[in-house]
Amino acid sequence: MAKIVTVLGTRPEIIKLSPLLPLLYERYEHILVHTGQHYSHEMDGAFFAELGLRQADYALGVGSGAHGEQTGRMLARLEPVLLAERPDAVLVQGDTNTTLAGALCAAKLNIFVIHLEAGGRSFNRFAPEELNRIIVDHIANLLLAPDQVAYDNLIGEGLPPERIRMVGSSAIDAVQRNQTLAAGSAVLDRLGLQPGNYVALTLHRAENTTRDTLPGILRAIQRLAQEVRIVFPVHPRTAHAIEAMDLRMPPEVLAIDPLGYLDMIKLVACARALLTDSGGLQEEAAVLGTPVLVLRNETEWRYLVDAGCQTLIGNTCEAIIDGARHWLEPEALAKLRSSRPPIRPGASLRALDAISEYVPPR
Repeated sequence: MAKIVTVLGTRPEIIKLSPLLPLLYERYEHILVHTGQHYSHEMDGAFFAELGLRQADYALGVGSGAHGEQTGRMLARLEPVLLAERPDAVLVQGDTNTTLAGALCAAKLNIFVIHLEAGGRSFNRFAPEELNRIIVDHIANLLLAPDQVAYDNLIGEGLPPERIRMVGSSAIDAVQRNQTLAAGSAVLDRLGLQPGNYVALTLHRAENTTRDTLPGILRAIQRLAQEVRIVFPVHPRTAHAIEAMDLRMPPEVLAIDPLGYLDMIKLVACARALLTDSGGLQEEAAVLGTPVLVLRNETEWRYLVDAGCQTLIGNTCEAIIDGARHWLEPEALAKLRSSRPPIRPGASLRALDAISEYVPPR
Protein backbone atom coordinates (compact mmCIF):
# COMPACT_ATOMS: atom_id res chain seq x y z
CA MET A 1 0.00 0.00 0.00
CA ALA A 2 1.30 3.46 -0.88
CA LYS A 3 2.17 5.75 2.00
CA ILE A 4 1.23 9.42 2.35
CA VAL A 5 2.45 11.76 5.07
CA THR A 6 0.24 14.77 5.84
CA VAL A 7 1.91 17.71 7.57
CA LEU A 8 -0.25 20.21 9.46
CA GLY A 9 0.25 22.58 12.35
CA THR A 10 -2.54 25.14 12.71
CA ARG A 11 -6.26 25.33 13.40
CA PRO A 12 -7.24 26.16 9.79
CA GLU A 13 -5.21 23.21 8.49
CA ILE A 14 -6.84 20.83 10.95
CA ILE A 15 -10.31 22.04 9.98
CA LYS A 16 -9.79 22.08 6.22
CA LEU A 17 -8.10 18.67 6.21
CA SER A 18 -10.67 17.09 8.55
CA PRO A 19 -12.96 15.78 5.76
CA LEU A 20 -10.01 14.42 3.76
CA LEU A 21 -7.97 12.74 6.48
CA PRO A 22 -10.45 9.87 7.13
CA LEU A 23 -10.51 9.16 3.38
CA LEU A 24 -6.72 9.01 3.26
CA TYR A 25 -6.67 6.55 6.17
CA GLU A 26 -9.04 4.30 4.22
CA ARG A 27 -7.10 4.31 0.97
CA TYR A 28 -3.46 4.69 2.03
CA GLU A 29 -0.99 3.94 4.75
CA HIS A 30 -1.33 7.39 6.22
CA ILE A 31 0.96 9.16 8.67
CA LEU A 32 -0.01 12.45 10.32
CA VAL A 33 2.64 14.95 11.46
CA HIS A 34 1.75 17.95 13.64
CA THR A 35 4.45 20.63 13.69
CA GLY A 36 2.99 22.42 16.70
CA GLN A 37 2.86 25.81 14.95
CA HIS A 38 -0.29 26.42 17.00
CA TYR A 39 0.91 25.22 20.36
CA SER A 40 -2.06 25.84 22.70
CA HIS A 41 -4.70 23.19 23.32
CA GLU A 42 -7.44 25.72 22.50
CA MET A 43 -5.95 26.37 19.08
CA ASP A 44 -5.26 22.80 18.00
CA GLY A 45 -5.69 19.85 20.37
CA ALA A 46 -9.37 20.47 21.02
CA PHE A 47 -10.13 20.38 17.32
CA PHE A 48 -8.88 16.80 16.93
CA ALA A 49 -11.35 15.64 19.57
CA GLU A 50 -14.27 17.71 18.25
CA LEU A 51 -13.74 16.60 14.68
CA GLY A 52 -13.26 12.93 15.55
CA LEU A 53 -9.74 12.78 14.13
CA ARG A 54 -6.90 10.49 15.11
CA GLN A 55 -4.13 12.13 17.06
CA ALA A 56 -0.94 12.85 15.15
CA ASP A 57 1.66 10.11 14.78
CA TYR A 58 4.40 12.69 15.26
CA ALA A 59 4.19 15.90 17.31
CA LEU A 60 7.18 18.12 16.54
CA GLY A 61 6.45 20.73 19.22
CA VAL A 62 7.93 23.63 17.28
CA GLY A 63 5.92 26.42 18.93
CA SER A 64 6.07 30.09 18.08
CA GLY A 65 8.96 32.22 16.85
CA ALA A 66 10.09 34.51 14.06
CA HIS A 67 9.27 33.19 10.59
CA GLY A 68 12.79 32.03 9.74
CA GLU A 69 13.43 30.53 13.16
CA GLN A 70 10.10 28.71 13.23
CA THR A 71 10.42 27.37 9.68
CA GLY A 72 14.00 26.28 10.34
CA ARG A 73 12.98 24.29 13.41
CA MET A 74 10.24 22.62 11.41
CA LEU A 75 12.67 21.59 8.67
CA ALA A 76 15.17 20.21 11.17
CA ARG A 77 12.54 18.15 13.00
CA LEU A 78 10.60 17.05 9.94
CA GLU A 79 13.51 15.72 7.87
CA PRO A 80 14.27 12.74 10.18
CA VAL A 81 10.57 11.81 10.12
CA LEU A 82 10.42 11.75 6.32
CA LEU A 83 13.70 9.83 6.12
CA ALA A 84 12.37 7.23 8.55
CA GLU A 85 8.89 6.91 6.98
CA ARG A 86 9.99 7.13 3.31
CA PRO A 87 6.51 8.12 2.03
CA ASP A 88 5.39 8.07 -1.58
CA ALA A 89 3.99 11.59 -1.17
CA VAL A 90 3.69 14.47 1.30
CA LEU A 91 0.44 16.45 1.51
CA VAL A 92 0.32 20.04 2.76
CA GLN A 93 -2.57 22.50 2.89
CA GLY A 94 -2.83 26.25 2.60
CA ASP A 95 -0.18 28.89 3.20
CA THR A 96 1.32 28.64 6.68
CA ASN A 97 4.94 28.20 7.72
CA THR A 98 4.02 24.54 8.27
CA THR A 99 2.89 24.34 4.63
CA LEU A 100 6.18 25.80 3.45
CA ALA A 101 8.33 23.59 5.67
CA GLY A 102 6.46 20.41 4.75
CA ALA A 103 6.67 21.06 1.02
CA LEU A 104 10.27 22.25 1.05
CA CYS A 105 11.52 19.36 3.18
CA ALA A 106 9.78 16.81 0.96
CA ALA A 107 10.99 18.44 -2.26
CA LYS A 108 14.60 18.45 -1.00
CA LEU A 109 14.26 14.70 -0.41
CA ASN A 110 12.72 14.15 -3.88
CA ILE A 111 9.37 13.16 -2.40
CA PHE A 112 6.18 13.89 -4.39
CA VAL A 113 4.50 17.04 -2.99
CA ILE A 114 0.72 17.62 -3.02
CA HIS A 115 -0.62 21.10 -2.26
CA LEU A 116 -4.27 21.38 -1.24
CA GLU A 117 -5.72 24.89 -1.75
CA ALA A 118 -3.17 25.78 -4.41
CA GLY A 119 -3.35 28.96 -6.45
CA GLY A 120 -4.87 31.37 -3.95
CA ARG A 121 -3.39 34.84 -4.39
CA SER A 122 -3.87 38.14 -2.58
CA PHE A 123 -1.12 39.76 -4.71
CA ASN A 124 0.28 41.31 -1.55
CA ARG A 125 3.92 40.22 -1.41
CA PHE A 126 4.31 41.79 2.04
CA ALA A 127 2.03 39.11 3.53
CA PRO A 128 4.04 36.07 4.67
CA GLU A 129 1.20 33.78 3.63
CA GLU A 130 1.46 35.02 0.04
CA LEU A 131 5.14 34.15 -0.16
CA ASN A 132 4.51 30.73 1.37
CA ARG A 133 1.77 29.79 -1.09
CA ILE A 134 3.73 30.98 -4.14
CA ILE A 135 6.83 29.02 -3.17
CA VAL A 136 4.85 25.87 -2.37
CA ASP A 137 2.92 26.02 -5.64
CA HIS A 138 6.14 26.23 -7.62
CA ILE A 139 7.76 23.22 -5.95
CA ALA A 140 4.68 20.99 -5.66
CA ASN A 141 4.03 18.11 -8.05
CA LEU A 142 0.23 18.13 -7.74
CA LEU A 143 -1.72 21.36 -7.30
CA LEU A 144 -5.28 21.00 -5.97
CA ALA A 145 -6.94 24.33 -6.75
CA PRO A 146 -10.16 25.40 -5.02
CA ASP A 147 -11.72 27.39 -7.87
CA GLN A 148 -11.33 28.78 -11.38
CA VAL A 149 -9.59 31.94 -10.14
CA ALA A 150 -6.94 29.89 -8.36
CA TYR A 151 -6.55 27.64 -11.42
CA ASP A 152 -6.08 30.69 -13.66
CA ASN A 153 -3.50 32.12 -11.25
CA LEU A 154 -1.43 28.95 -11.51
CA ILE A 155 -1.66 28.86 -15.30
CA GLY A 156 -0.75 32.56 -15.41
CA GLU A 157 2.44 31.82 -13.46
CA GLY A 158 3.47 29.26 -16.06
CA LEU A 159 2.67 26.12 -14.11
CA PRO A 160 1.77 23.19 -16.39
CA PRO A 161 -1.94 22.31 -16.53
CA GLU A 162 -1.20 18.59 -16.19
CA ARG A 163 -0.06 19.28 -12.61
CA ILE A 164 -3.29 21.11 -11.68
CA ARG A 165 -6.68 19.75 -10.69
CA MET A 166 -9.59 22.03 -9.73
CA VAL A 167 -11.28 20.23 -6.83
CA GLY A 168 -13.06 22.91 -4.79
CA SER A 169 -12.51 23.90 -1.17
CA SER A 170 -12.45 21.32 1.61
CA ALA A 171 -13.44 24.04 4.09
CA ILE A 172 -16.94 23.85 2.61
CA ASP A 173 -17.05 20.11 3.23
CA ALA A 174 -15.85 20.64 6.81
CA VAL A 175 -18.63 23.09 7.65
CA GLN A 176 -21.33 20.98 6.04
CA ARG A 177 -20.00 17.86 7.76
CA ASN A 178 -20.22 19.50 11.21
CA GLN A 179 -23.08 21.99 10.93
CA THR A 180 -25.61 19.70 12.59
CA LEU A 181 -23.29 19.06 15.54
CA ALA A 182 -22.58 22.78 15.86
CA ALA A 183 -26.30 23.54 16.07
CA GLY A 184 -26.31 21.84 19.47
CA SER A 185 -23.59 24.09 20.88
CA ALA A 186 -24.55 26.04 24.01
CA VAL A 187 -22.06 28.84 23.35
CA LEU A 188 -24.75 31.54 23.00
CA ASP A 189 -26.29 30.59 26.32
CA ARG A 190 -22.87 30.62 28.01
CA LEU A 191 -22.15 34.11 26.67
CA GLY A 192 -25.64 35.50 27.22
CA LEU A 193 -26.24 36.17 23.53
CA GLN A 194 -29.30 36.07 21.33
CA PRO A 195 -29.12 35.20 17.61
CA GLY A 196 -28.79 38.32 15.49
CA ASN A 197 -28.02 40.72 18.35
CA TYR A 198 -24.23 40.75 17.99
CA VAL A 199 -21.38 40.96 15.50
CA ALA A 200 -18.61 38.36 15.71
CA LEU A 201 -15.00 39.51 15.34
CA THR A 202 -11.75 37.66 14.68
CA LEU A 203 -8.34 39.23 14.11
CA HIS A 204 -4.99 37.52 13.80
CA ARG A 205 -3.09 38.25 10.56
CA ALA A 206 0.47 39.49 10.83
CA GLU A 207 -0.28 42.73 8.97
CA ASN A 208 -3.13 43.52 11.38
CA THR A 209 -1.16 42.92 14.58
CA THR A 210 1.68 45.42 13.97
CA ARG A 211 2.32 48.65 15.87
CA ASP A 212 1.25 50.60 12.81
CA THR A 213 -2.10 48.88 12.40
CA LEU A 214 -3.41 47.22 15.58
CA PRO A 215 -3.98 50.39 17.66
CA GLY A 216 -6.16 51.86 14.90
CA ILE A 217 -8.17 48.66 14.57
CA LEU A 218 -8.83 48.61 18.32
CA ARG A 219 -9.96 52.26 18.24
CA ALA A 220 -12.38 51.43 15.45
CA ILE A 221 -13.70 48.39 17.28
CA GLN A 222 -14.22 50.47 20.42
CA ARG A 223 -16.28 53.02 18.48
CA LEU A 224 -18.36 50.33 16.79
CA ALA A 225 -18.91 48.48 20.08
CA GLN A 226 -20.77 51.53 21.37
CA GLU A 227 -23.32 50.97 18.58
CA VAL A 228 -23.50 47.16 18.28
CA ARG A 229 -22.50 44.28 20.55
CA ILE A 230 -19.16 42.81 19.43
CA VAL A 231 -17.99 39.34 20.50
CA PHE A 232 -14.27 38.78 20.05
CA PRO A 233 -12.62 35.35 20.53
CA VAL A 234 -9.05 36.61 20.91
CA HIS A 235 -6.35 34.76 18.99
CA PRO A 236 -3.13 34.18 21.00
CA ARG A 237 -1.09 36.20 18.48
CA THR A 238 -3.42 39.17 18.93
CA ALA A 239 -3.46 38.84 22.71
CA HIS A 240 0.35 38.80 22.80
CA ALA A 241 0.52 41.82 20.47
CA ILE A 242 -1.92 43.81 22.64
CA GLU A 243 0.13 43.02 25.73
CA ALA A 244 3.48 43.74 24.07
CA MET A 245 2.27 47.13 22.84
CA ASP A 246 0.74 47.97 26.23
CA LEU A 247 -2.65 48.43 24.58
CA ARG A 248 -6.02 47.96 26.21
CA MET A 249 -8.89 45.82 25.04
CA PRO A 250 -11.91 48.10 24.62
CA PRO A 251 -14.15 47.44 27.64
CA GLU A 252 -17.24 47.67 25.42
CA VAL A 253 -16.11 44.52 23.57
CA LEU A 254 -16.98 41.05 24.87
CA ALA A 255 -13.48 39.55 24.62
CA ILE A 256 -13.33 35.80 25.21
CA ASP A 257 -10.83 32.97 24.95
CA PRO A 258 -10.50 31.10 21.63
CA LEU A 259 -13.47 28.84 20.92
CA GLY A 260 -13.60 25.26 19.74
CA TYR A 261 -14.62 24.63 16.15
CA LEU A 262 -18.24 23.72 16.81
CA ASP A 263 -18.75 26.68 19.14
CA MET A 264 -17.20 28.98 16.55
CA ILE A 265 -19.50 27.71 13.80
CA LYS A 266 -22.51 28.36 16.05
CA LEU A 267 -21.24 31.84 16.97
CA VAL A 268 -20.72 32.81 13.32
CA ALA A 269 -23.95 31.20 12.11
CA CYS A 270 -26.05 33.22 14.57
CA ALA A 271 -24.18 36.52 14.20
CA ARG A 272 -25.67 39.56 12.49
CA ALA A 273 -22.37 39.75 10.60
CA LEU A 274 -18.74 38.71 10.87
CA LEU A 275 -15.78 41.10 11.00
CA THR A 276 -12.67 39.08 10.19
CA ASP A 277 -9.28 38.91 8.52
CA SER A 278 -9.42 35.10 8.38
CA GLY A 279 -9.53 33.37 5.01
CA GLY A 280 -10.93 30.17 6.47
CA LEU A 281 -13.78 31.95 8.24
CA GLN A 282 -14.68 33.77 5.03
CA GLU A 283 -15.53 30.42 3.44
CA GLU A 284 -17.18 29.02 6.56
CA ALA A 285 -19.39 32.10 6.88
CA ALA A 286 -20.37 31.83 3.22
CA VAL A 287 -21.66 28.30 3.81
CA LEU A 288 -23.49 29.47 6.94
CA GLY A 289 -25.07 32.45 5.17
CA THR A 290 -23.50 35.07 7.44
CA PRO A 291 -22.45 38.39 5.83
CA VAL A 292 -18.72 39.12 6.14
CA LEU A 293 -16.88 42.43 6.39
CA VAL A 294 -13.25 41.62 5.65
CA LEU A 295 -10.67 43.62 7.62
CA ARG A 296 -8.20 43.63 4.77
CA ASN A 297 -7.54 45.43 1.49
CA GLU A 298 -7.38 42.19 -0.51
CA THR A 299 -8.45 38.58 -0.19
CA GLU A 300 -7.54 35.21 -1.66
CA TRP A 301 -11.25 34.35 -1.73
CA ARG A 302 -12.16 36.97 -4.28
CA TYR A 303 -15.04 34.88 -5.60
CA LEU A 304 -16.95 35.50 -2.38
CA VAL A 305 -16.58 39.26 -2.74
CA ASP A 306 -17.51 39.02 -6.42
CA ALA A 307 -20.60 37.00 -5.47
CA GLY A 308 -21.77 39.90 -3.32
CA CYS A 309 -22.01 38.12 0.04
CA GLN A 310 -18.81 39.64 1.45
CA THR A 311 -17.04 42.98 1.19
CA LEU A 312 -13.58 44.37 1.86
CA ILE A 313 -13.58 47.31 4.28
CA GLY A 314 -9.83 47.75 4.91
CA ASN A 315 -7.86 47.81 8.14
CA THR A 316 -7.48 51.47 9.12
CA CYS A 317 -9.54 53.05 11.88
CA GLU A 318 -11.47 55.35 9.56
CA ALA A 319 -12.05 52.69 6.87
CA ILE A 320 -13.35 50.15 9.38
CA ILE A 321 -15.75 52.62 11.01
CA ASP A 322 -17.07 53.91 7.68
CA GLY A 323 -17.31 50.45 6.11
CA ALA A 324 -18.92 48.76 9.11
CA ARG A 325 -21.45 51.55 9.64
CA HIS A 326 -22.50 51.37 6.00
CA TRP A 327 -22.70 47.60 5.68
CA LEU A 328 -24.34 47.01 9.06
CA GLU A 329 -27.28 49.16 8.04
CA PRO A 330 -30.32 46.88 7.58
CA GLU A 331 -30.68 47.49 3.84
CA ALA A 332 -26.98 46.96 3.06
CA LEU A 333 -26.80 43.93 5.35
CA ALA A 334 -29.84 42.40 3.67
CA LYS A 335 -28.13 42.86 0.31
CA LEU A 336 -25.09 40.88 1.51
CA ARG A 337 -27.26 38.22 3.11
CA SER A 338 -29.41 37.72 0.02
CA SER A 339 -26.42 37.05 -2.25
CA ARG A 340 -25.63 33.40 -2.75
CA PRO A 341 -22.03 32.35 -3.38
CA PRO A 342 -21.25 29.46 -5.73
CA ILE A 343 -20.68 26.84 -3.01
CA ARG A 344 -19.38 23.54 -4.42
CA PRO A 345 -19.43 20.59 -2.00
CA GLY A 346 -17.45 17.39 -2.50
CA ALA A 347 -13.93 18.83 -2.65
CA SER A 348 -12.46 16.13 -0.41
CA LEU A 349 -13.63 13.27 -2.62
CA ARG A 350 -12.41 15.07 -5.73
CA ALA A 351 -9.07 15.70 -4.04
CA LEU A 352 -8.81 12.03 -3.10
CA ASP A 353 -9.50 10.99 -6.69
CA ALA A 354 -6.85 13.38 -7.99
CA ILE A 355 -4.31 12.14 -5.47
CA SER A 356 -5.09 8.53 -6.40
CA GLU A 357 -4.50 9.36 -10.05
CA TYR A 358 -0.95 10.55 -9.31
CA VAL A 359 -0.19 8.34 -6.30
CA PRO A 360 -1.97 5.00 -6.93
CA PRO A 361 -2.91 3.28 -3.66
CA ARG A 362 -1.54 0.00 -5.10
